[in-house]
Amino acid sequence: MTWPLMLLVGAITFASRAVSLVFLPQLPARVRHVLDRMPTAIFAGLAAHSLVLPGSGLADIHTLAAATGALLVTPRHSLPLCLVAGIAGYVLGDLALRLL
Repeated sequence: MTWPLMLLVGAITFASRAVSLVFLPQLPARVRHVLDRMPTAIFAGLAAHSLVLPGSGLADIHTLAAATGALLVTPRHSLPLCLVAGIAGYVLGDLALRLL
């Protein structure tokens, strides 16, 4: 995949979402409430899938440390904070392994 193609795909994705936000009517409150809860369930499914490897048990220490870091800040409901905490957990797990 080339850089121009990635930029084009990103622009199309951004434009399609921006257009839908501007031109589509607002969803009913009940539907918005259900959709607001979806990211939590999706994140939990992705996390569980990455932490348990088929046939070999748990993931490596780096992945477990990153997931722990992200999990600690999930009550804040901030994706950027979860990403930073996950990276910090990964780095701390790596440092712990190097010291052992």
